[in-house]
Amino acid sequence: MTELRIVSAQGEDLGRYIDLLEEVADWLEIRGIKQWRPGNFRLSADYYAESIKQKEVQLAFVADELVGTLRLLLREPIVWPEVVEDDALYVHTLAVRRAWAKHWLGRRMLEWAGDRAASLGRRYVRLDCVANNRFLREYYGEAGFEERGEIEARFPAPVGTLRLLRYEKPVRAQRATAQQALAAGGADASLKRRG
Repeated sequence: MTELRIVSAQGEDLGRYIDLLEEVADWLEIRGIKQWRPGNFRLSADYYAESIKQKEVQLAFVADELVGTLRLLLREPIVWPEVVEDDALYVHTLAVRRAWAKHWLGRRMLEWAGDRAASLGRRYVRLDCVANNRFLREYYGEAGFEERGEIEARFPAPVGTLRLLRYEKPVRAQRATAQQALAAGGADASLKRRG
């Protein structure tokens, strides 16, 4: 059984966090998937350093190996400007190191985000992808997310304006487990692969 441990990133994690995102951006680019532009994460290092400081960046480990990441936001006014209620947790920059792609880690990180949302009293997990990204559209649909429309999202440079498709998934009732107690604390959480 592969144990997945998810922890909040620390300041000293910035370099390996950016390296992981750039690795996945390169992989996407080579395959013609236009989700992330290689080099943008390095150009935005100060932004991501602040995101780490705000405890938004979560790192996923198997043993001591960094295998994935996601950012959790409590508000997302650029992609969801019409939402005024604090009813969701927003997932950004979900990434899995390619060597670990066949281990369901992305799905498990999304489940963890749903558990985290429940622990915070949020009703939904929301995320998005570039509207013409068929790979992620299929992936999010298979993970139980429902389409919630497209938007022209205007991000600061170097990202710029992107046509995004938005997704939403209701949070299931929180499971009463020791992992949930850890997730609610936000410092460290573990999930074991379910058979």
